[in-house]
Amino acid sequence: MYSPPLTMVFIATILSVAEFIAVASFQSRSPSLRPPSPKGVNQSIPINHNPPSTFDWSRSYTTKSENHAEGTEQVPTLSIQSLLEAGRLDDAVAELKNHGGEVPASTYHAVIEACCAGGLEPKRQKKNSKDDRIELAAELLQSMDDIVTAHAHEIIISGYARRGRWQDASRTLSSMEEVLGSSDDTKNNKAVYQTVLVALANANQFKQMNSLLTGMRRRGVKPTVYTYNSLLKICASDKVPRWKEALALLSQCQREPGVNPDLITFTTTMRACARGRQAGKAMELFRVVKDMGMKLDVYCYTTAMDACAKGKRWRRAMSLLDEMKEEGIAPNEVTYGVAVTACGNGGKWERALELLDQMRADKLKINTITYNSAIAALSTAARTESKQRTAGGDSDPDVFWKKALDLIKCMESEGVRRDSFTFSSAISTCGAAGRWEEAVDLIRAMKGDRIKPNKVAYTSAISACASSRKWEPAFDLFNNMKSDAIQPDIVAYNALIGAGMAAEKPVEVHDLWLEMCQPSNEKVSPDIVTLTEVIATLDSAPGKANRERVDKVFAEAVARGLVMRKDSLDTSWEVDLSRLSFPIARAACRFIFRQIVKSSAENEDGEVKDLRLITGASKMREYIREVLRDELKPSVYCVVPKMEQGTLQVKEKVMRNYIDGQQ
Repeated sequence: MYSPPLTMVFIATILSVAEFIAVASFQSRSPSLRPPSPKGVNQSIPINHNPPSTFDWSRSYTTKSENHAEGTEQVPTLSIQSLLEAGRLDDAVAELKNHGGEVPASTYHAVIEACCAGGLEPKRQKKNSKDDRIELAAELLQSMDDIVTAHAHEIIISGYARRGRWQDASRTLSSMEEVLGSSDDTKNNKAVYQTVLVALANANQFKQMNSLLTGMRRRGVKPTVYTYNSLLKICASDKVPRWKEALALLSQCQREPGVNPDLITFTTTMRACARGRQAGKAMELFRVVKDMGMKLDVYCYTTAMDACAKGKRWRRAMSLLDEMKEEGIAPNEVTYGVAVTACGNGGKWERALELLDQMRADKLKINTITYNSAIAALSTAARTESKQRTAGGDSDPDVFWKKALDLIKCMESEGVRRDSFTFSSAISTCGAAGRWEEAVDLIRAMKGDRIKPNKVAYTSAISACASSRKWEPAFDLFNNMKSDAIQPDIVAYNALIGAGMAAEKPVEVHDLWLEMCQPSNEKVSPDIVTLTEVIATLDSAPGKANRERVDKVFAEAVARGLVMRKDSLDTSWEVDLSRLSFPIARAACRFIFRQIVKSSAENEDGEVKDLRLITGASKMREYIREVLRDELKPSVYCVVPKMEQGTLQVKEKVMRNYIDGQQ
């Protein structure tokens, strides 16, 4: 028998020892590859708790039996792994490209996953920046050739989906189907299809989503109830109501062979309907669930109550609360919060406060949302009461703001976080009652809680000052608003102008008008409310200067299309003044006659006709007659046609006399 020389045996032994040392070294750097320790034995090998790569390298390690007979793939694999662990992704990619044909698919998976994760460079890059390496991952996928896998496609598809690139995710899925055909890897990989479906739903691409569902069925990839629930969750959570799409998905789920909608399916669809203000459809689904004999839970009941709250069906919401208690289902904090909101929307603020007491009795923690719902109920009731009081109603204006402040104090004593909505609603409650000092104190309290007052808070406080004729604190709040880098909107400007009107500040009000009309103030433009209050303030102030300001403001309003738009006139000799306030109608008369004189001077041969002013058969008609007679020089007299009692007619002869008198 042949015996190898001792020299060859010695060399073979050295190589075996070297290989053992290399493998042991590799395993020591990859804890996931070490065999598990016997129970009770503690391995004292240090582990890197923050590895740069989250890839499981146990999938990358391959034995000689899995590689070429000579084991040539282990060396580049170990090198690439070391580069990834060191955070040197670019070098790892270069090494992979140099040894592309010598490494297993699992090594490609590791590098592709690192690229899709945004890279492992020490300096973190912004999302979707030029250093995003997902396109590099796509190139590596193309270079895999014969060893390409469904898992490699899945990694890239997930990366595209996370970035909102649904077109690229769909394209990569199509590529996977084309390359791998109808293999078991494709059929069994439902997760990758669900990833693309969710990406399409997030992008509001429901037509493409339905096409993909159809394609899945043709390929033998069957959607599951989890697939539909994931898509329904998007419909229910999106800011834009997608209740129609949710109902369509529910219908598909019910028709899908082998798929039975569960309670989550129906509850999520109900939530989508509730967000779309479709209380009727949500309650239909609730009745379907009950008829099917499903065991309802607190989430299903709470969703049904939320639909009732948004549909202003507070009685039905309260009956559901009682029903779930009878069924032995304990309401949670969210349930009570919805119930409080329902009562608030229905104007039942007393019932809302009773629910808070009931929560305390049941030893349930009242969270910020529930407290906010109660304060909002008080705010709504306060505004309603304010309108009734203005119309001559008899009610107590102090009950709402006092209770709102009491709730604010309860939140502080119970350690419940108060947010901007908490204070804004309370300030609005104070504003409706004209409690400007309390409103200003709440602004200070917000800042004390390190909460930046928002537009609603500032505007409500300014309105409270306006109703109390307190110009100075209102003006200070307006300036503080600007100092906090909050751009005042039209509501804030109108609130401050209202304060100036109440405090008889014509110059300051006119300055605010000019500020709003500045070309640089692009986000704010005066509206009819602004015009009404500005002209009312200037018109009631004495002096020729204020009269001239009124005329300039009105001319600017016409140029902006706020009043006397061309599409509102039957002809240039017919003007509708019936819907204007008295001060604006007064300014309109002066403007009309100035324009007629100007037009006549520019065109001496121009036609002069009867002027018709539509006033309505009301006090406005007599008011306009007085303005034409007493304010225009020479005086202008008009008549009321027998068949048109709501119109004033200035005859052509009178118009010519006025024009001649001006020239």
